[in-house]
Amino acid sequence: MAFCNQCGAQVPDGANNCPSCGAAVSGAAGANANNANTNTNSGSNAGEQFKQVAASLGADHTSEFDPADIEANKVVCGFAYFGFLFFLPLVACPKESKYARFHANQGLLLLIVCAAVSIVSSVFGSLGFWVAGFFWALSYIVSSLGGLATLALLIIGMVNTFSGKAVELPIIGKITLIR
Repeated sequence: MAFCNQCGAQVPDGANNCPSCGAAVSGAAGANANNANTNTNSGSNAGEQFKQVAASLGADHTSEFDPADIEANKVVCGFAYFGFLFFLPLVACPKESKYARFHANQGLLLLIVCAAVSIVSSVFGSLGFWVAGFFWALSYIVSSLGGLATLALLIIGMVNTFSGKAVELPIIGKITLIR
């Protein structure tokens, strides 16, 4: 069995495209199979491993988008994951860009999760002031773990976008608010 030159996923013999990322498979894919296995343990392929893990956590919709649309808009779409900049792909990219709408939606979902974490943490902090110190500890835990989770989602979203992929964010990515 061969391995994809783009994402390192296994490609069935005779396949023209990678089942994981959709990249065209060349005849050299099988030759790179041994290199992919040996580089995985050495740590030199860490960026590719991160991309594989990120892609495996959400559904990949890359094949649904026009490659020209992806290439033309992937840099602008990367900024959609920075809070209120979720709307940037909607105004800076052509209106018919489905890739821009996909990432604007993912950025909006991430913004909503960040706001929810902040609100829950603030409520627990306020209860800690008025009721008991236990809620302050709970506020700290929610704030810390929620912040780390949203940071991880931000990184996953940006890596996918700048790699020219349209992969849903884990857990929240299935929700569609922007069509």
